[in-house]
Amino acid sequence: MKQPLEILKEKALKYAGEAFEGHREQIFESLKVIGQCGALARQSGLLALDEAAELWEEESGLADGDSIEPGKYDEDTLELSLSERDVPLKELLIYEIRSLADAMDWDKVEEDTLAWAGKNGYSEYEWYIVYIYLTGAGSILKGVQARYYYLTFRVMVPGPWQEDYDRYCHTLVEKQQEKELADTQERVNNEFETETAIKTAFHRIFGDMDPEEMRYIIHELDYKTLAAGTAFAAEAVRNRFLENMEKRQRDLVIEEWFYRRNNSYHLSDILEAMDRMMILAGLTGKMEEIA
Repeated sequence: MKQPLEILKEKALKYAGEAFEGHREQIFESLKVIGQCGALARQSGLLALDEAAELWEEESGLADGDSIEPGKYDEDTLELSLSERDVPLKELLIYEIRSLADAMDWDKVEEDTLAWAGKNGYSEYEWYIVYIYLTGAGSILKGVQARYYYLTFRVMVPGPWQEDYDRYCHTLVEKQQEKELADTQERVNNEFETETAIKTAFHRIFGDMDPEEMRYIIHELDYKTLAAGTAFAAEAVRNRFLENMEKRQRDLVIEEWFYRRNNSYHLSDILEAMDRMMILAGLTGKMEEIA
C-alpha cells in the first residue's frame, strides 16, 4: 500500500510542468517561506514557529479571540508576515507549521494533509504546493538545512525550469546563510563580552583582596568550584588563592587542575564558578569596589 507522501509526490509530479509554467512565482514564494521557517526553527526552536503560525492566523482572519499585541513577536518572526506576499494555500501552510510546534505524530500529519487536499478539491498545480509544504515541514522537523532540502526537491523540477530554480535557490540559500552567519557572529560577540566582563571583575576583586577575606571565601567553597573558578585565571590570582588554602584543599585543587584543565572544563563551568566566588565576595563587601 502506498504511503501518503508517495501518493502526494505522484500527484505533484503529474502537474509539475503546469505548476512551473503558470505559477512559478508562487512556487518560489512557497519555497522561501518554508526556508524562513527552517531558519527560525534552527535559531529559536520549533516552538518559535507557533508564534509565526499565530501571526498568520490573525492576518488571515482565521484566529479567534483578541488581536495580537504590538511587540509580541520578535524581528525574525515578523519577517515571516504573509500579509503582503503571494503565498498560496495559507491555511494548509499554517496547519503544517502548527503541527511542527505541537509535536504531532508526523505519519498522521501526512495522512491528514493528503485527505485535506482531496477534500478541498485543490486544482492541479496546487498539489505541487501541498508537496512543498509537507516535505518542507518534514525537513524542518528533521533539522535538515535549507540547502539540502532544495537539492532534494530539485528532482521534482521539470527540465525547462531547472536553471531558473537553481538560480533562485542559490540566491535564497546564500541570503539565509549570510543571515545565520551574522546571527552567529552576534551571539559569539555577546558571549565574548560576557566572558570578558566576568573575568575582568574576577581579577579586580581577587587580585588585591585582603588575605583574611580570601580565606573566608576559600573556606566556604568546595575544591571543585575553586579549581574551576581559578583554572584559567591569571597566574598571580591563582597563586594568591593557593597561598591562602590549607594544604589538603590546595592538593585537591591542583589535582583537579591536572585532570580537568586541558580536557574537561567547559567555559560555562568556569564562568559559573567565577560567579559563585564573586557572590561570596559580595558578602565581604568587596564587590562594592567595582560597582
